[in-house]
Amino acid sequence: MPEIKFSYINVFSTLLILALIGCSQDGSAEEEKIDFAKNNLSSSLSPYLRQHKDNPVNWQQWKAATFAEARLTDMPIFLSIGYSACHWCHVMEHESFENDSIAAFLNANFISIKVDREEHPDVDEIYMSAVQMLTGSGGWPMSVFLTPDLKPFFGGTYFPPTSRFGRPGFMEVLNQIADAWENRRDQINMGAVQIAEAIQSMHNKKSAPDDYDRKITDQAVAALSQRMDWSDGGFGPAPKFPPTGQIDILLRVHNRTSDKQLIHMAELTLRKMADGGIFDQIGGGFHRYSTDSKWLTPHFEKMLYDNALLTRSYLDAYLVTGDEYYANIARRTLDWVLKEMTDPAGGLYSSQDADSDGEEGLFYIWKPSEIEAVIGAKDAADFNEIYGVTDKGNFEHSSTILSVINKPLDVRGTPSAEWLADVWEKLYNDREKRIHPHRDDKVLTDWNGLMIAALAAGHRVLGDEKYLVAATKAADFSMQTMWQNNQLLHSYLGGTAGIDGLLDDYAFQLDGLIELYQAGFNPKRLQQAEMLADKMIELFSDDEHGGFYHVPEGRKDLMVRPKSGYDGAIPSGNAIAAQSLLKLYQLDGNADYLDVVEKSVRSFAADMKKSPIGFLRFGSLIEELTGPLQQVAIIGNGVEGSSNELLATINNQYMPGTVMAYSPDGKVAGVALLADRSAIDGLPAAYFCHNFACEFPVTKPDDLQKLIVAAK
Repeated sequence: MPEIKFSYINVFSTLLILALIGCSQDGSAEEEKIDFAKNNLSSSLSPYLRQHKDNPVNWQQWKAATFAEARLTDMPIFLSIGYSACHWCHVMEHESFENDSIAAFLNANFISIKVDREEHPDVDEIYMSAVQMLTGSGGWPMSVFLTPDLKPFFGGTYFPPTSRFGRPGFMEVLNQIADAWENRRDQINMGAVQIAEAIQSMHNKKSAPDDYDRKITDQAVAALSQRMDWSDGGFGPAPKFPPTGQIDILLRVHNRTSDKQLIHMAELTLRKMADGGIFDQIGGGFHRYSTDSKWLTPHFEKMLYDNALLTRSYLDAYLVTGDEYYANIARRTLDWVLKEMTDPAGGLYSSQDADSDGEEGLFYIWKPSEIEAVIGAKDAADFNEIYGVTDKGNFEHSSTILSVINKPLDVRGTPSAEWLADVWEKLYNDREKRIHPHRDDKVLTDWNGLMIAALAAGHRVLGDEKYLVAATKAADFSMQTMWQNNQLLHSYLGGTAGIDGLLDDYAFQLDGLIELYQAGFNPKRLQQAEMLADKMIELFSDDEHGGFYHVPEGRKDLMVRPKSGYDGAIPSGNAIAAQSLLKLYQLDGNADYLDVVEKSVRSFAADMKKSPIGFLRFGSLIEELTGPLQQVAIIGNGVEGSSNELLATINNQYMPGTVMAYSPDGKVAGVALLADRSAIDGLPAAYFCHNFACEFPVTKPDDLQKLIVAAK
């Protein structure tokens, strides 16, 4: 292996070769008494970190005392970032972090810090930007080497223990970095300063406020049509990730323009995903992504946030098309959450691993003999024809990843929903006997907010009370357990909550509370939403330029205070914050929220114009702002169920951005949108409004439907 050079330019070249293809403020260092000569992960709130508690590496947590130890001992930091459901994170652990020789060298020459990217997305964001900037790619596990003052000087992703696949071995990398730290410190320091300056420049870049209009969203959908895979759905080549932001903007612009190509793009993608192996055909819920272009072979981990976002996509498609297919996929996804991802206290777990018994996907694959043993030869023959199960298989060990090859009607010739549901249940119960993938049962406030919104939407659209119950319990958990000392906390495990909340925690939880209000109409949810909104503005708002920072002011463990409107694997926190404040303004009439929204959108408008496809959630917000905005107020007459038909009329419509308030008995205190409204002649009444100018109230669902149609 050639000698590693540590100047800025040579770090770029070296990292390009090494890249993988494919703080909380816990008090001052003086207050903590930590034995740095041992592994200190057993006290972590992260199941991912606890998986490493028995490694011979003396792992430390991301906290002030650890950084102080690095400065005191003048040792470089090895920062390893991953997450519980990450397959290659487990591979690197088994190959390197459980290796006594590698661990001994790390312990003698480095302060080793293990970080869960889900627990510290702020830390992950900054160091991932460094690795991506220097290598052109990124991923997990992420392996970064830092100076004691937390500046990165070298990094990559997965390193094998010894050289292979054209990559240097981890032990060789460690040896050369230790040697350079001892003998070429000036080169390291110079490169670290240059990299830190580049990161700060990238994250501190601020565009001048700009105007916005629908040209941004029209350009976004035009770009999506150019990237569209017209055969298998999705946008771009494999690997393919669920494109929920893309689906959202396509449906919204279709709603405005009636462009049939846009709905075709959305439907093709949604159907190909749901029929493919990326969807768990037996247990429901979606895997993280597909490794191939046909959505057949997934990376088998399941993430709470993916399933929250996908649920909303399928519910919206159902509202647009009326096709029960999409409702069923949404229902099966939410049922998986209730069955497998719900804490008894009401919170929702984070993820399920890709591996079981040390093999990726083993839990989910089938052989014909296994299916026949459960449901009998005749039913197995029909089932296998539907799902493409053969002796040869389509995956490892001659096993089959289930995907819909033939529709049930093509096989059986008669309606088969009941038969298929019975088969699913039998195979699910049999699969439960297998060794399960590890479940990361920490509760994250931001991801819970996304799923609260999805469950609330599930209740509104599908009419199933159990989804409202689950959303209510999850919201109660968040506001009772995660709201402490007048602020949100980010992570919870086993009775303990910790880590100060970030922008996404506030924004997504705010969105969840507003959606929950519109599902159950408890005014308490609006009061909680206002409390979160005000705190979010206080902690994160960029008062000078508009928009929100991702972290509060004063974080000494981060080299930069990041701020971005770009969508990643989850929607932009800035976009969801602004969108939620717009809804809250329409419900409670606080114009200060609208001012924050307008300033936020303008602050990112110039960037949106340069890359509209990177800001799709802000594009969705622009579709609302250039509206008109629509509000619906429904006042009941105190007779239970008498206004349900008016509510159902609204809930059965695709009306993106529309807000709704409801009083079953005419009591309107605490909800501005309901003020000065009343039942009409003893009948429930609906007030349909555009930009707060309302039509005459109607009492019949058909008349309300006419107003909705006329408004399109």
